[in-house]
Amino acid sequence: MTYRTDLTERLITIPFLIARRPYSRKELSLELGVDVKTISNDINALTREYPIDLIKRGREVFYSFPSWYTFQVPLLTPEEVATLLLAHKAIEHIGITTEGSPYSKFASSLLQKVRDSLPHSIRSRMELLSDVYGSSAIPAKNFATHIVTIDKLASAAIKRARVKIKYHGLLHNKEGERVIEPYAVYFDPDGATLKVIANDTVKTQFRVFSIDRIKDVAETGNKFTKPIDFNLQDYLNTYCFNGIHGEPILVRLRAYGVTARIFAERTFHPSQKIIKKLSSEGNDSITIELKVARGKGLIRFILGWLPEIEVISPSLVREELKAVLKKSLREYFQ
Repeated sequence: MTYRTDLTERLITIPFLIARRPYSRKELSLELGVDVKTISNDINALTREYPIDLIKRGREVFYSFPSWYTFQVPLLTPEEVATLLLAHKAIEHIGITTEGSPYSKFASSLLQKVRDSLPHSIRSRMELLSDVYGSSAIPAKNFATHIVTIDKLASAAIKRARVKIKYHGLLHNKEGERVIEPYAVYFDPDGATLKVIANDTVKTQFRVFSIDRIKDVAETGNKFTKPIDFNLQDYLNTYCFNGIHGEPILVRLRAYGVTARIFAERTFHPSQKIIKKLSSEGNDSITIELKVARGKGLIRFILGWLPEIEVISPSLVREELKAVLKKSLREYFQ
């Protein structure tokens, strides 16, 4: 386990310990397997978030929450606990809690405690339901070897610290150095990979880097200012579609037959709206409009619904799609 991962675990564990009773610096040191100086540094970090009292008893220092402050673990009903377990069952193969990810052991211990808290009758039913609910397999990557990289990037994002990275880009298949300002780390289900959104200080624009292609991370000692209006989900909705980033573009698509009926039932993007819908025996059609990121993600989405889909507008997307189809037929389907 790395130092940074230890730090994350300690900053989670210490508040739970001192919520039970006052803990001395020495007790915390023994409990968490670090020296007393490290505990002092951890407490200094935690006091920015929690009102922690420091009490001196002789030569020893004790830490506790003041009497007026209540640090509470949420009280969950059996139904809420059951829902949590079922939700994890559905997503256990993806994201940052999957096996080999930075928080997999925390997820495992959390779920075990949750499972043990259930009455026997409910726990038995949950075990039966676990064989009923599930999710289809998706591509997966093991991020166990990238835990240090992930934590360094997340820590830098929290501290607003610029970092220098060594990155192996796929486009040119070369490794180079970049200085970036990390804003957020997120899980991209397209390819089941973790990515970091950052401002590239040379190109002065947002870039997305796959964490498994980052070979090294080092803080530069310089700080940056994150835009006050930056929101990860809003950014992804605007500039990312089907796993690929690009500038947003307004697209109208018309689907036919079975695909039309599927499009009528599904929402592929928050901006999606129905423009026109026709239904008759064997001639169903629907026209939808979306404002999504332009690029390979959009083209791949359209290709996935051929031959029952048509690009109504804009013409440049029609031309991009035609070019991809012609190249594929010319080079691979002779």
